[in-house]
Amino acid sequence: MNESRPIAMRILPARFAISLCDRFYFARRDRWQQLYRNASLRALPGVSMQLVPGDRVSDLIAFTGMYEAELTRRVSRLARKGGKMIDVGANLGYFSLLWAASHPANKCISFEAAPRNLDILRNNVEQNGLGTKIRIIPKAAAAQSGRLFFDLGPEDQRGWGGIASVRGERQIEVEAVRIDEEVANDEPVALLKVDVEGADAWALMGCDQLLRAKLVEEIWFEQNKPRMKTLGIQENAAQEYLESVGYCCTPHDNLDSAVVEWSAVRQ
Repeated sequence: MNESRPIAMRILPARFAISLCDRFYFARRDRWQQLYRNASLRALPGVSMQLVPGDRVSDLIAFTGMYEAELTRRVSRLARKGGKMIDVGANLGYFSLLWAASHPANKCISFEAAPRNLDILRNNVEQNGLGTKIRIIPKAAAAQSGRLFFDLGPEDQRGWGGIASVRGERQIEVEAVRIDEEVANDEPVALLKVDVEGADAWALMGCDQLLRAKLVEEIWFEQNKPRMKTLGIQENAAQEYLESVGYCCTPHDNLDSAVVEWSAVRQ
């Protein structure tokens, strides 16, 4: 673990470390800038990341070495078995790096549409020597290929951007592609992880050939109800689609929550 972290961050369990960060360290992040230049991961101390001060995801990784503890444990457990992961909404590369570095045979295909994330994502891949194991696709994953509006999100946040329904002050146009067009449809995929701020159903629909061929073993996706509403996507669109192509879906949060994490496996 990064020895430059405060000692409490090195010894406390993740949930207590996050609570302490929220109450004390994040307001004093200017004193800990070195953490953002080369932050090691708690799950794999030999892997490090360049991060962005003030960005929520970056702050957590910088001080605790981890983001979304339960999801990290699940990714790590699957990654140790070996195989291919498709990371849709790779952000700065946390889960892509975790997957690729966990097993010599692991490969990752990482979709990231936000232009301001790409240079850091590429740097994080290269500085860890994972350029041959992680393929970055700088496009939005969608149900149809073409051009889409993309909301960059708040200036200080790197993980809140996503597909938008209309053009506005923070919106740009990005290239969109079906996952089927970028991923070989004759190779098994151990994990398809989708987190694209409300447009998860569209990304999954663009993976139709792989899913109907049952080449994807496990899927993790997010049901972001407020963002889905703004995009005109029905709340259960992803679950209904996955069930129609032979996958069984399981929620991992209270179904009444605004954002619900789901997983799906082949029936």
